[in-house]
Amino acid sequence: MRLLFLAVLRPHTGNAVTAQRVRAHLEAAGHVCVLKDAFDFESPSEIANLILAENCEAALALHLYRGGRLLQGHQIPFGIIFGGTDVNEDANQEEKNTVMGRVL
Repeated sequence: MRLLFLAVLRPHTGNAVTAQRVRAHLEAAGHVCVLKDAFDFESPSEIANLILAENCEAALALHLYRGGRLLQGHQIPFGIIFGGTDVNEDANQEEKNTVMGRVL
């Protein structure tokens, strides 16, 4: 399966390390993993273009708010890996919490 994987990929962060580990496991299982930095995209329409260009069959996002908000409204199935920021910070901010609820 060809997967789009959105994560925050800033160097030397836990998110970047986790994303690389997850990607390695997905690829070891035989999937093609198109790993992209969620901060490089501003809207779901940009992700729609990427999904088409990369011919992705499904998507995965590391972080419900940062990555998941970009996957709303697409015709491919997607999964979310919750991050600590989702649970410990973003859930306490009304606007982000609302977005996260819509993604779920």
